[in-house]
Amino acid sequence: MKNTCTILYRHILCSIIFFAATSVTLSAQQKSTYEIQQGETLYSISKKLNVTIAELTQWNSLNSNNISVGQQLVYFENKESAETIESPPEPSGSLISTSSSADNTSYVVKSGDNLYSISREHNMTLEQLKGLNNLENDNISVGQKLAVKKVSVAPSVSMFAAESSPQGIFTVYKIEQSESLNDILIRFKLTTEEFEALNPEIDITALNRGQEVTILLPPSRNYSNPYLQKANLQDLGEVAAIMYNTSELGKSTTNGELYDPNALTAAHSNIALGSIIFVENQATGKGVYVQVNDRITGAGLKLSSHAFRTLGLDQNTQPAVTIYTDS
Repeated sequence: MKNTCTILYRHILCSIIFFAATSVTLSAQQKSTYEIQQGETLYSISKKLNVTIAELTQWNSLNSNNISVGQQLVYFENKESAETIESPPEPSGSLISTSSSADNTSYVVKSGDNLYSISREHNMTLEQLKGLNNLENDNISVGQKLAVKKVSVAPSVSMFAAESSPQGIFTVYKIEQSESLNDILIRFKLTTEEFEALNPEIDITALNRGQEVTILLPPSRNYSNPYLQKANLQDLGEVAAIMYNTSELGKSTTNGELYDPNALTAAHSNIALGSIIFVENQATGKGVYVQVNDRITGAGLKLSSHAFRTLGLDQNTQPAVTIYTDS
């Protein structure tokens, strides 16, 4: 009888411990909502909230990566590791992290200053400067202390002269005397759209000597095609194909690159990022190699404008392609 009671006591004790542990696990997850800001993507939001794109998609029953400004997203944060989001919204298309309170410094207003000149001096928009200081109008006074974005110290372009990179390197470039926007675009092999996406807070029509801008150094190393012939590839079957929208130009893909409509890239739900796949339009026999650098939910393949048109899919009423991968 004594042994029976002992065994029963142990079962009860284990049950209590189990339910207590379960309660702690559940309580550690807190349901919250996040309002989408201008220029944000599911990828940037997932990084900010420390969750995955798949989790955001599942929690909000999203059928695609399309989101809109002001939309409310549900997410679950871990109380022990979640950080309070206090930084201002991420600028449209920006690849540079938005300033947090630790990245800010103070500026004392001098005679002749105005909010516009102060915002330009610190690479901020007028709205960001006013929002950071809770200003309801443009009135400021001499001696007033304003919170501004700290000017970051970044490596110069010359420091990477000997580097060899297949992806290119993001860095800060100081504009030289008499150098125009077109000179910068030619020198660093950038388009106007890419330059704007890298510098959303700067008026690119009024660049000044000594002004610091963010640029992407062009790749200094190229790779040859890893596949010699289609016979070495494994047929994954035919899937529906869609093309990126023109509005997605310069936006970040899942691996952090800017979407370039002239590049041969694609988005897929589960093919490993960075993979090179062969895509063929069975209707025309046209094929092309593309690199997977983005994610979509559901079946199908999302192709860059160049890849889509190279395959002749813009002539099809129901575009579809066959995917081949390295066997």
